[in-house]
Amino acid sequence: MLKFIINIENGEPDILSSVADKSLMILSLDGQLLARYEPPLDGWTHDKLTQLASEFPHQWDYCGADALLGESFIGSTEI
Repeated sequence: MLKFIINIENGEPDILSSVADKSLMILSLDGQLLARYEPPLDGWTHDKLTQLASEFPHQWDYCGADALLGESFIGSTEI
């Protein structure tokens, strides 16, 4: 399953707020665009991204995929 690294824990930096209004792109580990999702009107949140991830095709778990908001890496099946 694709996991996101955008939770703020133990003083980690907030990487989501500056890119919450960007398109979510799911790329294969080879860099091929698998899917693109436009942001909700009020921006992405950890909960919205996690909910969406539960609907991703299971094939992505086997081939591997990375998640980006705009140009910022925010998750992967490899985490």
